[in-house]
Amino acid sequence: MEGWMAQGYQAENPPVKTLPDLPGMLLRAVGTVTRKGIVSDDLKRLTSQYSAKPIDLEHLASYKEKIPNFVSDVPLTYFYLLAQRAHLALMLENDFPFPILGMVHVANRMEYFAPVDKKQPFTLDVQIEMPARAAKRKRIRPMYLVDFYQDDTLVLRSSSAYQVGGGSKPGKGRERKSPTIDLSLWQENDAWSLPSHLGRTYARLSGDYNPIHLHPWVSRWFGFSRPIIHGMYSVARAQASIEHYLGEEVTLMDVGFRRPVFLPTELKSFHQLEEGRLMVADTRGSRSFLEGSFETRSMHSNKED
Repeated sequence: MEGWMAQGYQAENPPVKTLPDLPGMLLRAVGTVTRKGIVSDDLKRLTSQYSAKPIDLEHLASYKEKIPNFVSDVPLTYFYLLAQRAHLALMLENDFPFPILGMVHVANRMEYFAPVDKKQPFTLDVQIEMPARAAKRKRIRPMYLVDFYQDDTLVLRSSSAYQVGGGSKPGKGRERKSPTIDLSLWQENDAWSLPSHLGRTYARLSGDYNPIHLHPWVSRWFGFSRPIIHGMYSVARAQASIEHYLGEEVTLMDVGFRRPVFLPTELKSFHQLEEGRLMVADTRGSRSFLEGSFETRSMHSNKED
């Protein structure tokens, strides 16, 4: 993901559209089930540009209340709520060849580049990059880039990978046995208790009402015996745990989702400060659910010195 990020693609002056609200787009996403998933050889990239309102301060306060312990004024992960809307808006365009339902979020990277002005609106440059030889693959991972601008200044970048096509649903099929984690190499920074209703709570906060997160009787229709929590909830909680433990703002999160988190459950959050590594695992350290890297503002400053 980092190599793709470093290229810094930017939309080529597309017309600026108003970023649609999420609930209406979710209804439209149901209609994409008829798409055939056929990628033409000349489809390399989709681009668009959206305008978004300034940060809703009441909603931001609610986000930080529901996910406590952030040190950041505006957490990195809060911007995924806008990035997700931008992803969906572009995928609803006719040129995107895949059904939207059933896509799996497998990785995400977010990084601050400049301070955010909460009173200023945003312009979002959005890209969906198709991998090489996508037309010949049964299963592919398009890359999604959202650049957040204020007054022509790049303030934040969000990059996501989704898996589409082929294979069994997550949580089904044969899972590779993971080696036991050596927790002596990690610093525990928080313990989480995730109740069964958490998916519904975060859905109201994020606007993401994917049924796999809501109720057991609905999640079973999609191959899950119990609801699973949104992946970006786990990322947000990990960021808050690190910030609370270290007492400073996290300015970069680069993570991969290893397996779904079924609700209810108990988890622990860990980090390795010198390596800038993070992990979310079960309480016994037998399986990790989220792994990746992070930077705080002081870590970034030390790299530049």
